Amino acid sequence: MQALVSKRNVLTRLANHALGASIGGQGGQVLSGVPIPTTSPDEVLVKVKAVALNPTDYKHLDVISPPNSIIGCDFAGVVHSVGQSAGSKWKVGDRVAGAVHGGLYPDRGSFAEYLKADADLIWRVPDDMSDTDAATYGVSAVTAVLSLNVRHGIPFVEESKSQPRNEAIFIYAGATSAGLYHIQLAKAVGYTVITTASPRSFDLVKRYGADAVYNYKLSTVSADIRRDYPHVTKAVDCFSEGKSTSICAEVLKPNGGKVVTLLPNGKPPASNIQYETVMAYTVFGRPFQWLPPIGPKFDIVPGDREAAIRFYQTLKAF
Repeated sequence: MQALVSKRNVLTRLANHALGASIGGQGGQVLSGVPIPTTSPDEVLVKVKAVALNPTDYKHLDVISPPNSIIGCDFAGVVHSVGQSAGSKWKVGDRVAGAVHGGLYPDRGSFAEYLKADADLIWRVPDDMSDTDAATYGVSAVTAVLSLNVRHGIPFVEESKSQPRNEAIFIYAGATSAGLYHIQLAKAVGYTVITTASPRSFDLVKRYGADAVYNYKLSTVSADIRRDYPHVTKAVDCFSEGKSTSICAEVLKPNGGKVVTLLPNGKPPASNIQYETVMAYTVFGRPFQWLPPIGPKFDIVPGDREAAIRFYQTLKAF
Protein backbone atom coordinates (compact mmCIF):
# COMPACT_ATOMS: atom_id res chain seq x y z
CA MET A 1 0.00 0.00 0.00
CA GLN A 2 0.96 3.67 -0.17
CA ALA A 3 1.57 5.64 3.02
CA LEU A 4 3.13 8.89 4.19
CA VAL A 5 6.10 7.95 6.38
CA SER A 6 8.66 9.94 8.32
CA LYS A 7 12.26 10.05 7.13
CA ARG A 8 14.18 12.39 9.47
CA ASN A 9 17.05 10.96 11.49
CA VAL A 10 17.42 11.56 15.20
CA LEU A 11 20.04 14.31 14.84
CA THR A 12 17.80 16.40 12.59
CA ARG A 13 14.87 15.90 14.92
CA LEU A 14 16.96 16.96 17.92
CA ALA A 15 18.04 20.07 16.04
CA ASN A 16 14.44 20.90 15.19
CA HIS A 17 13.47 20.52 18.83
CA ALA A 18 16.30 22.74 20.02
CA LEU A 19 15.71 25.42 17.40
CA GLY A 20 11.93 25.32 17.39
CA ALA A 21 12.17 25.14 13.62
CA SER A 22 11.82 22.73 10.72
CA ILE A 23 15.12 22.03 9.03
CA GLY A 24 16.47 19.17 6.98
CA GLY A 25 14.15 19.37 3.99
CA GLN A 26 10.85 17.59 3.62
CA GLY A 27 10.17 15.51 6.72
CA GLY A 28 8.15 12.76 5.11
CA GLN A 29 7.60 10.96 1.85
CA VAL A 30 4.90 8.86 0.26
CA LEU A 31 6.15 5.32 -0.16
CA SER A 32 4.66 2.49 -2.17
CA GLY A 33 5.01 -1.09 -1.07
CA VAL A 34 4.42 -0.38 2.62
CA PRO A 35 3.02 -3.60 4.13
CA ILE A 36 -0.68 -3.61 4.92
CA PRO A 37 -0.92 -3.76 8.74
CA THR A 38 -1.55 -7.09 10.40
CA THR A 39 -4.39 -6.84 12.89
CA SER A 40 -4.69 -8.45 16.31
CA PRO A 41 -7.92 -10.24 17.34
CA ASP A 42 -9.37 -7.06 18.89
CA GLU A 43 -8.63 -4.79 15.92
CA VAL A 44 -10.19 -4.07 12.54
CA LEU A 45 -8.49 -3.28 9.25
CA VAL A 46 -9.95 -0.14 7.67
CA LYS A 47 -9.68 1.04 4.07
CA VAL A 48 -9.14 4.77 4.51
CA LYS A 49 -11.49 7.15 2.69
CA ALA A 50 -10.68 10.48 4.37
CA VAL A 51 -8.27 11.90 6.94
CA ALA A 52 -8.06 15.08 9.01
CA LEU A 53 -4.95 17.11 9.80
CA ASN A 54 -3.75 18.03 13.28
CA PRO A 55 -0.79 20.09 14.50
CA THR A 56 0.55 16.91 16.05
CA ASP A 57 1.10 15.48 12.55
CA TYR A 58 3.73 18.01 11.48
CA LYS A 59 5.24 18.05 14.97
CA HIS A 60 5.77 14.32 14.71
CA LEU A 61 7.44 14.75 11.33
CA ASP A 62 9.70 17.52 12.64
CA VAL A 63 10.71 16.08 15.99
CA ILE A 64 9.05 12.95 17.31
CA SER A 65 8.73 10.27 14.63
CA PRO A 66 11.39 7.60 14.08
CA PRO A 67 12.17 6.96 10.40
CA ASN A 68 9.55 4.95 8.48
CA SER A 69 6.74 5.64 10.95
CA ILE A 70 3.34 6.12 9.31
CA ILE A 71 2.01 9.63 9.96
CA GLY A 72 -1.55 10.67 10.77
CA CYS A 73 -4.19 10.08 13.43
CA ASP A 74 -7.72 11.00 12.33
CA PHE A 75 -9.60 8.97 9.72
CA ALA A 76 -12.85 7.73 8.25
CA GLY A 77 -13.20 4.66 6.10
CA VAL A 78 -14.74 1.25 5.53
CA VAL A 79 -14.04 -1.93 7.49
CA HIS A 80 -12.00 -4.24 5.27
CA SER A 81 -11.48 -7.13 7.70
CA VAL A 82 -12.38 -7.88 11.31
CA GLY A 83 -10.27 -9.45 14.05
CA GLN A 84 -11.52 -12.64 15.67
CA SER A 85 -12.61 -10.92 18.90
CA ALA A 86 -14.27 -7.96 17.16
CA GLY A 87 -16.79 -9.86 15.05
CA SER A 88 -19.69 -9.10 17.38
CA LYS A 89 -19.09 -5.36 16.98
CA TRP A 90 -18.20 -4.86 13.32
CA LYS A 91 -18.55 -6.42 9.92
CA VAL A 92 -16.86 -5.90 6.57
CA GLY A 93 -18.32 -2.88 4.80
CA ASP A 94 -19.25 -0.88 7.91
CA ARG A 95 -18.48 2.84 7.66
CA VAL A 96 -16.36 3.85 10.64
CA ALA A 97 -14.21 6.72 11.91
CA GLY A 98 -11.90 7.44 14.81
CA ALA A 99 -8.25 8.01 15.60
CA VAL A 100 -5.07 5.95 15.77
CA HIS A 101 -1.68 6.68 17.32
CA GLY A 102 0.11 7.75 14.17
CA GLY A 103 3.67 8.96 13.92
CA LEU A 104 5.47 6.41 16.10
CA TYR A 105 5.03 3.02 14.46
CA PRO A 106 5.70 1.47 11.04
CA ASP A 107 2.26 -0.19 11.07
CA ARG A 108 0.03 2.46 12.72
CA GLY A 109 -1.05 5.72 11.13
CA SER A 110 -3.96 7.13 9.15
CA PHE A 111 -2.15 8.70 6.19
CA ALA A 112 -2.20 5.40 4.35
CA GLU A 113 -4.49 3.33 2.17
CA TYR A 114 -5.21 0.96 5.06
CA LEU A 115 -4.89 1.22 8.82
CA LYS A 116 -5.54 -0.97 11.83
CA ALA A 117 -7.67 0.37 14.66
CA ASP A 118 -8.82 -0.75 18.09
CA ALA A 119 -12.32 -2.13 17.57
CA ASP A 120 -13.53 -0.26 20.67
CA LEU A 121 -12.10 3.11 19.60
CA ILE A 122 -14.06 3.62 16.40
CA TRP A 123 -17.65 4.63 15.82
CA ARG A 124 -20.29 3.94 13.21
CA VAL A 125 -20.65 6.79 10.71
CA PRO A 126 -24.29 7.71 9.97
CA ASP A 127 -25.52 7.39 6.39
CA ASP A 128 -26.11 11.13 6.13
CA MET A 129 -22.57 12.11 7.18
CA SER A 130 -19.69 12.48 4.72
CA ASP A 131 -16.36 10.77 5.23
CA THR A 132 -14.62 14.14 5.45
CA ASP A 133 -16.89 15.29 8.28
CA ALA A 134 -16.61 11.97 10.10
CA ALA A 135 -12.81 12.12 10.01
CA THR A 136 -12.84 15.17 12.28
CA TYR A 137 -14.11 13.21 15.29
CA GLY A 138 -10.61 12.11 16.24
CA VAL A 139 -7.77 13.63 18.23
CA SER A 140 -9.49 16.95 18.98
CA ALA A 141 -12.72 15.31 20.11
CA VAL A 142 -10.97 12.74 22.29
CA THR A 143 -8.77 15.43 23.80
CA ALA A 144 -11.89 17.37 24.81
CA VAL A 145 -13.33 14.27 26.47
CA LEU A 146 -10.15 13.72 28.48
CA SER A 147 -9.87 17.38 29.48
CA LEU A 148 -13.48 17.87 30.48
CA ASN A 149 -14.90 14.52 31.53
CA VAL A 150 -11.79 12.97 33.06
CA ARG A 151 -9.44 15.73 34.27
CA HIS A 152 -12.15 18.25 35.22
CA GLY A 153 -14.78 15.68 36.16
CA ILE A 154 -17.53 17.26 34.07
CA PRO A 155 -20.45 14.86 33.43
CA PHE A 156 -20.56 12.96 30.17
CA VAL A 157 -23.22 14.13 27.75
CA GLU A 158 -25.49 11.12 28.23
CA GLU A 159 -25.42 11.65 32.01
CA SER A 160 -26.51 15.27 32.07
CA LYS A 161 -27.69 16.38 28.67
CA SER A 162 -28.78 20.03 28.53
CA GLN A 163 -29.23 20.49 32.28
CA PRO A 164 -28.28 24.11 33.01
CA ARG A 165 -25.92 24.57 35.94
CA ASN A 166 -24.73 27.68 37.68
CA GLU A 167 -21.09 27.22 36.74
CA ALA A 168 -18.78 28.63 34.07
CA ILE A 169 -15.72 27.17 32.38
CA PHE A 170 -13.01 29.06 30.51
CA ILE A 171 -11.76 27.61 27.21
CA TYR A 172 -8.70 29.42 25.85
CA ALA A 173 -8.46 29.40 22.01
CA GLY A 174 -12.04 28.45 21.29
CA ALA A 175 -11.73 28.76 17.50
CA THR A 176 -9.24 25.90 17.24
CA SER A 177 -10.52 22.43 16.41
CA ALA A 178 -9.92 21.31 19.99
CA GLY A 179 -11.50 24.48 21.30
CA LEU A 180 -14.69 23.98 19.32
CA TYR A 181 -15.11 20.45 20.68
CA HIS A 182 -14.50 21.69 24.23
CA ILE A 183 -17.13 24.40 23.77
CA GLN A 184 -19.75 21.97 22.46
CA LEU A 185 -19.22 19.28 25.10
CA ALA A 186 -19.22 21.75 27.99
CA LYS A 187 -22.29 23.54 26.66
CA ALA A 188 -24.11 20.24 26.09
CA VAL A 189 -24.08 19.52 29.84
CA GLY A 190 -25.17 23.00 30.87
CA TYR A 191 -21.98 24.97 31.54
CA THR A 192 -21.65 28.65 30.76
CA VAL A 193 -18.77 28.71 28.28
CA ILE A 194 -16.29 31.58 28.18
CA THR A 195 -13.64 31.58 25.48
CA THR A 196 -11.08 33.64 23.58
CA ALA A 197 -10.61 34.11 19.85
CA SER A 198 -9.64 36.73 17.31
CA PRO A 199 -12.51 39.11 16.46
CA ARG A 200 -13.01 37.49 13.05
CA SER A 201 -13.84 34.20 14.84
CA PHE A 202 -16.28 35.61 17.40
CA ASP A 203 -19.34 34.54 15.40
CA LEU A 204 -17.87 31.08 14.82
CA VAL A 205 -17.38 30.24 18.50
CA LYS A 206 -20.80 31.66 19.36
CA ARG A 207 -22.41 29.40 16.75
CA TYR A 208 -20.76 26.44 18.45
CA GLY A 209 -22.19 27.45 21.83
CA ALA A 210 -19.88 29.96 23.51
CA ASP A 211 -21.75 32.34 25.81
CA ALA A 212 -19.00 34.97 25.94
CA VAL A 213 -15.92 35.52 23.80
CA TYR A 214 -12.98 37.85 24.39
CA ASN A 215 -10.19 39.08 22.14
CA TYR A 216 -7.09 37.16 23.18
CA LYS A 217 -4.84 39.88 21.77
CA LEU A 218 -5.91 42.47 24.35
CA SER A 219 -3.58 42.92 27.32
CA THR A 220 -6.63 43.22 29.57
CA VAL A 221 -8.23 39.94 28.50
CA SER A 222 -7.81 38.08 31.80
CA ALA A 223 -8.92 41.09 33.84
CA ASP A 224 -11.94 41.55 31.58
CA ILE A 225 -13.00 37.94 32.08
CA ARG A 226 -12.49 38.13 35.86
CA ARG A 227 -14.64 41.26 35.96
CA ASP A 228 -17.52 39.63 34.09
CA TYR A 229 -17.12 36.09 35.46
CA PRO A 230 -15.45 36.30 38.89
CA HIS A 231 -16.13 32.73 40.05
CA VAL A 232 -14.50 30.54 37.38
CA THR A 233 -12.53 27.56 38.74
CA LYS A 234 -12.11 25.43 35.60
CA ALA A 235 -10.03 26.25 32.52
CA VAL A 236 -8.67 24.42 29.49
CA ASP A 237 -5.79 25.88 27.49
CA CYS A 238 -6.39 24.68 23.92
CA PHE A 239 -3.32 26.56 22.64
CA SER A 240 -0.75 25.88 25.35
CA GLU A 241 2.00 28.08 23.96
CA GLY A 242 3.35 31.50 24.87
CA LYS A 243 1.25 33.34 27.47
CA SER A 244 -1.89 31.24 27.08
CA THR A 245 -1.46 29.20 30.27
CA SER A 246 -0.66 32.33 32.26
CA ILE A 247 -3.88 33.93 31.03
CA CYS A 248 -5.83 30.86 32.16
CA ALA A 249 -4.17 31.07 35.58
CA GLU A 250 -5.01 34.76 35.89
CA VAL A 251 -8.68 34.05 35.14
CA LEU A 252 -8.80 31.43 37.91
CA LYS A 253 -6.62 33.28 40.41
CA PRO A 254 -9.35 34.82 42.62
CA ASN A 255 -10.87 31.42 43.49
CA GLY A 256 -8.24 28.90 42.50
CA GLY A 257 -9.02 25.76 40.55
CA LYS A 258 -7.49 23.67 37.79
CA VAL A 259 -5.98 24.49 34.40
CA VAL A 260 -5.74 21.63 31.90
CA THR A 261 -3.21 22.18 29.11
CA LEU A 262 -2.80 20.29 25.83
CA LEU A 263 0.98 20.71 25.87
CA PRO A 264 3.48 21.25 28.68
CA ASN A 265 3.64 25.04 28.85
CA GLY A 266 5.01 25.82 32.27
CA LYS A 267 3.12 26.33 35.51
CA PRO A 268 2.66 30.00 36.38
CA PRO A 269 3.12 30.31 40.16
CA ALA A 270 -0.18 30.28 42.03
CA SER A 271 -0.63 28.29 45.22
CA ASN A 272 -4.35 27.77 44.66
CA ILE A 273 -4.16 26.47 41.07
CA GLN A 274 -3.47 22.94 39.87
CA TYR A 275 -2.07 22.18 36.43
CA GLU A 276 -2.50 19.01 34.41
CA THR A 277 -1.48 18.17 30.85
CA VAL A 278 -3.62 15.88 28.72
CA MET A 279 -2.72 14.01 25.52
CA ALA A 280 -5.12 12.03 23.37
CA TYR A 281 -2.55 9.24 22.88
CA THR A 282 -3.22 7.88 26.37
CA VAL A 283 -6.59 6.54 25.18
CA PHE A 284 -4.85 3.77 23.25
CA GLY A 285 -3.84 1.99 26.45
CA ARG A 286 -0.16 1.56 25.58
CA PRO A 287 2.95 3.23 27.04
CA PHE A 288 4.85 5.26 24.45
CA GLN A 289 7.93 7.42 23.99
CA TRP A 290 8.58 10.62 22.09
CA LEU A 291 11.81 11.03 20.15
CA PRO A 292 12.87 7.44 20.88
CA PRO A 293 15.19 6.19 22.19
CA ILE A 294 16.13 9.28 24.22
CA GLY A 295 12.90 11.24 24.60
CA PRO A 296 10.34 11.28 27.42
CA LYS A 297 8.32 8.17 28.19
CA PHE A 298 4.61 8.14 28.93
CA ASP A 299 2.81 5.50 30.96
CA ILE A 300 -0.72 4.17 30.64
CA VAL A 301 -3.23 6.51 32.29
CA PRO A 302 -5.99 4.48 33.96
CA GLY A 303 -9.45 5.46 32.81
CA ASP A 304 -8.50 7.34 29.65
CA ARG A 305 -9.20 4.49 27.24
CA GLU A 306 -12.53 3.79 28.92
CA ALA A 307 -13.51 7.46 28.60
CA ALA A 308 -12.81 7.44 24.86
CA ILE A 309 -14.77 4.21 24.40
CA ARG A 310 -17.69 5.78 26.23
CA PHE A 311 -17.54 8.87 24.02
CA TYR A 312 -17.63 6.86 20.81
CA GLN A 313 -20.51 4.76 22.13
CA THR A 314 -22.36 8.02 22.80
CA LEU A 315 -21.76 9.10 19.20
CA LYS A 316 -23.33 5.86 18.01
CA ALA A 317 -26.36 6.53 20.21
CA PHE A 318 -26.86 9.99 18.76
